[in-house]
Amino acid sequence: MLPGDITLLKDLGSLNGTFVNGSQIQEYSLSDQDHIAVGSYNIKFETARSHDLHIEAGRGAVTDVDGLVRVEDLSTALRISSPLAPPGPAAIPDRLRLLEQENKLLKLLLTVGKTLSSLFTPEEVMHRVMELVFQMDNVERGFVMLRDDKKGFKPAVLLYKDESLKAAARDVALSTTVIDRVMTDHVPLLIHDVGSDERFSSSQSLRISGIRSAMCAPLIYKDRVFGLFYVDCLSKPYAFSREELDIFSVVAAEAAISFDNARSHEELARRVVERQALERFLNAAIVEKILANPGEIHLGGENQTATILFSDIRGFTRMSEHMEPQAVVELLNEFFSEMTDLIFDSGGTLDKYLGDGIMAVYGAPLPKPDDALRAAKTAIEMQRALVHLNRDWENRGQQPLRMGVGVNTGAVTAGNIGSAKRMDYTVIGDAVNLASRLCANAAGGQILISESTYSLLNGGVPAQRLEPILVKGKQTPVELYEILWQDAASVESSA
Repeated sequence: MLPGDITLLKDLGSLNGTFVNGSQIQEYSLSDQDHIAVGSYNIKFETARSHDLHIEAGRGAVTDVDGLVRVEDLSTALRISSPLAPPGPAAIPDRLRLLEQENKLLKLLLTVGKTLSSLFTPEEVMHRVMELVFQMDNVERGFVMLRDDKKGFKPAVLLYKDESLKAAARDVALSTTVIDRVMTDHVPLLIHDVGSDERFSSSQSLRISGIRSAMCAPLIYKDRVFGLFYVDCLSKPYAFSREELDIFSVVAAEAAISFDNARSHEELARRVVERQALERFLNAAIVEKILANPGEIHLGGENQTATILFSDIRGFTRMSEHMEPQAVVELLNEFFSEMTDLIFDSGGTLDKYLGDGIMAVYGAPLPKPDDALRAAKTAIEMQRALVHLNRDWENRGQQPLRMGVGVNTGAVTAGNIGSAKRMDYTVIGDAVNLASRLCANAAGGQILISESTYSLLNGGVPAQRLEPILVKGKQTPVELYEILWQDAASVESSA
């Protein structure tokens, strides 16, 4: 509990009432050492005070370990020094134990560097670094806390060296003052439990936590703090030395670098998946623009003007009844591949395949001033492409296909539509329905467009006015035009 924090105790209508320091209360701001009586239970309220802990600060956290694993640097970290005179016989065992400990820590550092460089997910990094730190003497458990989007903390991993410790262990209790110092000053801390000291014999919080010795260091790389790394010993006071704290700080720095690399790897993988998903429906230029400026795209429902194109193969269901299923799939794949390339080449968005039909959108997610013209030109190129496909199919003994196309421009709602488990980016609205109705009324080889689309073409393609028609969902006849694609000069769809 930080200075200025308030703990409020409130009675919610208990039958026997709630008492603080002998007086019944309804609502009370608790202070340290207050006595609470609830029914047959007597409780003493204590605030966890950071002065109950003996805390030593290590040297500043390592933030760049380039070239660290060198003899002089490791010697500095371990404070290795050659004696001025040969040790006496009585000192040789102690010296050997010291050298063994130093050698063990050196091996740990080298193992950490080799191991963490090959991990690709943050979860792997956190678990592996904890397993490596368990090689240090007296480390019995450890945990990693990572910063969340709200600059708070979330537990990432909590591990025990021995599962038998887990069954008897108490909760991890770490002073917020300690956390703030590690995260603000960027220094590792060596924490000793002084619960056995008579000066702190009245402190319930230390006995509740069960902490005897601990080390805590920030996970920091290039001034970016990811979280903190903590290990402790539940059985021994003063279990860790300053030398071990220095090594622990270096391990935390290595972990932070690996964690940053793992997150970068995940972000790269996520962007690759996003690109692949977008490239299924958008041309490469639009995908590049979306990924470079994601803020320009407003997903989740945005009203805008778009031009919608529907195409449908006439009589395909009846024709496919006399074909092998594999031949039907191959025919559709060849047809869709050709038509999709034309949509992408003209800067359109493939909304979906509809059995033997296609729905494409111009103007969503990124609008352009010539959306209607590009949609009309794409419809022309689709009809011409089908002529060439039919020639190849007829040479292979396949019956030719005929396609009707409908194009309309109007207000739509564009965004992610679906459920929490499955969403698709699409457009909905009356303008979409009318485009579909125009396609349904188009004969094979015909392109029908609405008056709203025609008014935006400015004579860019040849078209003729037709008699208004009644379509489903409309009470009055719809004005429409037919694009004379056979008469149109070769068009170049602008991306």
